[in-house]
Amino acid sequence: MRSLIIGGIEVPLHASLKLSQRYSPVQAVNRLRMANGRLAQQSTWLGKLETVIEGQGVMPVGLQMLDYSQSIVIKCQAEQVVTSTGNVITVATARRDDYGVEGKALVNDRWQKTLVSMTGDVATLTTVTDATAYQAIYWPELVCFCDPPEQPRNLRTSDYSWTFKGEEI
Repeated sequence: MRSLIIGGIEVPLHASLKLSQRYSPVQAVNRLRMANGRLAQQSTWLGKLETVIEGQGVMPVGLQMLDYSQSIVIKCQAEQVVTSTGNVITVATARRDDYGVEGKALVNDRWQKTLVSMTGDVATLTTVTDATAYQAIYWPELVCFCDPPEQPRNLRTSDYSWTFKGEEI
């Protein structure tokens, strides 16, 4: 199992017996209806992420000593996937270097593993006969501003739960 590391602290297994992570895009986009009803869109910037990590376990997560006035590095546990019809795929620069990039090819409605060669941020997946799509799978490493986690405790079951949010700088 891949580890989740927040601000240099590996989240203990016993604090994350149940664990989920989600990503949401953060962008500066404005939409405006014109006089004729047509929708126009203006984008100032795109491509940043917000992540929300929720965990539950039999011990606290132990992240209260992080300096939340500074940026925090989150070595994510949930993967991101880029799908393409070609076998050469550009992946995000902000990814964990301790896990690498994995590749899959879609053949006859089944995904199968294929080898990946990296040059910078470009993943070249080994061509697979009859493949109709390819996926490059990576694990983000995000530099974020974060809030201290919410940490409710269930006094009946003695379980600890926590929610950690970070927004990419």
